Amino acid sequence: MRVDGRRRVPAVVAMLATAALLAGCGGGEGAEDGGSGAGGDSQGKGTPAGKAGGGPLDAAGLESAAVAEADLPDYTFTVFKQGTVLGSKGEPADPAACQPMEDIRLRAPEPAPAAAAARSVKPKTDIDATEITLYAYDRTAGAEELLTRVRDAAKSCTTYEDDLGLNPTVTALSDPDPGAGDEAVAFKRELSGTAHWYRVVRSGPHVAVFGWKSLVAQKNTGEAPDEVIDAQLKKLTETAGTG
Repeated sequence: MRVDGRRRVPAVVAMLATAALLAGCGGGEGAEDGGSGAGGDSQGKGTPAGKAGGGPLDAAGLESAAVAEADLPDYTFTVFKQGTVLGSKGEPADPAACQPMEDIRLRAPEPAPAAAAARSVKPKTDIDATEITLYAYDRTAGAEELLTRVRDAAKSCTTYEDDLGLNPTVTALSDPDPGAGDEAVAFKRELSGTAHWYRVVRSGPHVAVFGWKSLVAQKNTGEAPDEVIDAQLKKLTETAGTG
């Protein structure tokens, strides 16, 4: 465990706070439709970003693959600006085996993606939000590596010291149905009576990360926001040409 009492608040906190733009009724940067691209092939050989033939979506294509009001009309959106979505690492996780958990929390995955898009969505009649982050890799192998790192870490990591000096516990969950994707992994990060749930889904060279939280004592704790997850995976695979 680290003994230095000083903690550096991760740069991503300030970055995301200033980057978020409330899109309101589906507006805002990144919420428009009309992007195009193609998904990865089974051999992991990517073609130039945003072009047909098995390659990943480029930055603009990934933004258009993210859900908007037309896909979820009963939801309110907060959209993060393209180019400021990725975060940065702070103090390393202790033990190091838990680092992939922090990487997901801070939007600083390894391996690093070629492009990213993010938004937060919540029902207009509720306060519970679902965080969505999309990553595009140059090759399918990069997306597969991220899923492997998260899956292995969730199985070996039970508790750790994070960048803020807190000690959450981690529970690996059964791999969920990937739906329109190729594979999925899930885990729970619990701290001070609040559970943070994560589902990471790969579709070719693209990865979708879903995060939501609930009180541990809540009746429907852990209940997945299936409407949001299904809509996002459907749009991602259709835009990428893999659906």
